[in-house]
Amino acid sequence: MSGLVGRLRDHVLRVLGVASRRDVLKVQGQLEKLLREFSRSADLMERVAGTPNMISKMERVAQKQNAILEQIQTQLGSHKRGIDGRLRHVERNIHALIRRQYLDQSALPFPQRVLSQRFHVLSQNEEDGITLALAKLAASSRKRFIELGAGANGGNSGFLAESCGWVGLMVDGNEARADRLAKRFSRYGVRVASTWITRDNVNDLVRDHGLAGEVDLLSLDIDGNDYWVWRALDVCSPRIVILEFNPAFGPERAVTVQYDPAFDRAAFKDVTANFYGASLAAFENLGREKGYRLVMGEPRGANVYLLRNDVAPEIAASPVHAIYPNPGHDPRPLFDLIAKARLPLVELEAQLPEA
Repeated sequence: MSGLVGRLRDHVLRVLGVASRRDVLKVQGQLEKLLREFSRSADLMERVAGTPNMISKMERVAQKQNAILEQIQTQLGSHKRGIDGRLRHVERNIHALIRRQYLDQSALPFPQRVLSQRFHVLSQNEEDGITLALAKLAASSRKRFIELGAGANGGNSGFLAESCGWVGLMVDGNEARADRLAKRFSRYGVRVASTWITRDNVNDLVRDHGLAGEVDLLSLDIDGNDYWVWRALDVCSPRIVILEFNPAFGPERAVTVQYDPAFDRAAFKDVTANFYGASLAAFENLGREKGYRLVMGEPRGANVYLLRNDVAPEIAASPVHAIYPNPGHDPRPLFDLIAKARLPLVELEAQLPEA
């Protein structure tokens, strides 16, 4: 199977005209060799030329050449990372085609029946296929979405808008990203807002864009106040909810960062990159309070799916431990670090008072 996947991948790369990782590494090795040759040439000229002024000039030339080549190496390294990412998506989509060809997906139990249909087009991992498959079972014919934290590609709704006829709202707090989203998705009837999302403005934001009441999909990924924003959102009733949780918090504790309307994950990077959002257990508990059940998660990432309890009853709830992507992860060192730095983490085991 791996040989077949490799041959298919190489064929796709040749058709697309994309260099393989092996080709990039080969060119990078040649550049490194060239750098060594420049260095040896400079040493040789210094021994032969004999005049200080000439040596000084040659050294300056060599330094400039070395600087240029180092820049090329840096650029190649960046391209290699980009190509590696594209290769991963190509390989995963080849796996998706193989699953579709050889599995009788309709005969699989849930959640495998949905998860086996995963693929990637615009989403972070393979959420596009999962969302489309789940929507066929749980969405209405209106095909309306709300994407809070749409990123550069429309988050989990970009593919639905661009290829499946869905309409709705995409929100991102970064003005440049919001501009790109508007240029790409406005033609499909998508409205785009550049707004910093808080629990105080989220209901007005949804209502003002005509999405109060039932919608088919809510996707929330703002790397911070996600728990508090979903808890506050009550003007709409999504049939499907996609949430990004923080896997570094582990599967056991129901915790979230303390609410701060100006929360910025980058502000804590000197302590840890993993202080943001809420744990999976926190979202599972909140979902239960709001009338939702946790049903599945994207296998490689941190996006999970919840269904409103009256929707698609054939899909049963899944326990947190069945969905959490890294069972061997020990979150205790992170919690110790958070406690030592006195970062504002909220335990959610008890019923929270109304905000």
